[in-house]
Amino acid sequence: MTQGRALFMAALIAASAFAAAAPAEARARSATATVQTQHGTYQGQSSVQRTHGQRTRRASVVGPNGAETSIHDQRTWNAQAGTYSHDRTRVFANGDTRIVDADAVRTAPGVWSAERTITGRNGQTRTQTGTIVIDRTP
Repeated sequence: MTQGRALFMAALIAASAFAAAAPAEARARSATATVQTQHGTYQGQSSVQRTHGQRTRRASVVGPNGAETSIHDQRTWNAQAGTYSHDRTRVFANGDTRIVDADAVRTAPGVWSAERTITGRNGQTRTQTGTIVIDRTP
């Protein structure tokens, strides 16, 4: 990644973090950014929408050559049922797509069973599974 793209992505991530960190009563936020570098102008936008038990984020960046990359990211959770899902789709400027689907279920207090399926840009899929143990100390 070029320095200009890295700076722009950092600016967009910061804008996204600001949008995501909005007060609970504010359910939708958006941000746009334009960064000029020695390689050209990068323009991006990000939006975050929240409802009870769900967060959806969309972001895109258009580079100086007009190529666009985008992300759609959705998280859902139900604390009472002990479920969590995180689905993310990234579309690269050349049209390649990378998809990550992650799910977790609480099996006991502080213990989660998790599975993540990744479909890479080349279309190959791999699955990762495991147990997550959370030990909270005062």
